[in-house]
Amino acid sequence: MHNNRSQQRPNSPHRINVLSAVDDAVLGRLVNITSGGLMFLAPKTYERGTILSLRIPLPTMANGKTAVEADGLVIWTQPDDNPRFQRIGIQFPSLGAEEGYLIETVLQRLHLVG
Repeated sequence: MHNNRSQQRPNSPHRINVLSAVDDAVLGRLVNITSGGLMFLAPKTYERGTILSLRIPLPTMANGKTAVEADGLVIWTQPDDNPRFQRIGIQFPSLGAEEGYLIETVLQRLHLVG
């Protein structure tokens, strides 16, 4: 499940909500992210294979942008240690070059990648 990643994802020290790009509803709290995918904690579970339209606010501006929007594919779910939450694993099947650049730029600025 987690060990199939091509990139390591350090946990974010920032409290960032993962939002629906459709209606800005809070889907959960970001745990970690790379240009390949993310994990978030959600108060509900999502079926594997579900595509979510996501908006991820950036903790620092990059290229004049304050958020990244992308479709995310739910590839796994599992209960969190806190029974009120589920861990949701997301893959970005078609992340645009600009969005990937924004994520990597922010990760480097915040010293979350080597």
